[in-house]
Amino acid sequence: MGEEEEVKIVEEGKIQKIKAKLDDEIRRLMEERKKKPRFIRQQLWQFKKLDDKWRRPRGRHSKQRRHYKYRPPVPRIGYGSPKKVRGLHPSGFKERLVHNVKDLEGIDGSKEAIRIAATVGRKKREEIIAKADEMGIRVLNRVL
Repeated sequence: MGEEEEVKIVEEGKIQKIKAKLDDEIRRLMEERKKKPRFIRQQLWQFKKLDDKWRRPRGRHSKQRRHYKYRPPVPRIGYGSPKKVRGLHPSGFKERLVHNVKDLEGIDGSKEAIRIAATVGRKKREEIIAKADEMGIRVLNRVL
């Protein structure tokens, strides 16, 4: 991972995203974190009106609640992410919420990325983005 990954390049209005510096173990754990089954709602395939959203099975005789093998899996503690990568953004950065330009102080651009708070207006948002680009910090919600 050389210098070219750390420096952003502006080409034809597109900004190349800054990549996180990850070692091989963290990269492997990030891939491992993705290997989870799709948790589906009980009897979702039978009823058109049911949303594709997880709901805990609560029925007294529910086969899914009782973890019968022929039923879809239920979220359990064993499906948790490895501790080292828990809470990391899929890009590999640790997220930091920013409300103003002053909040950018003390942010390590190689490990942390910023997310601008929803309550920040357009003018201040542009200032934050400009300062972050100058400092080499990735902005996760860059949309203007």
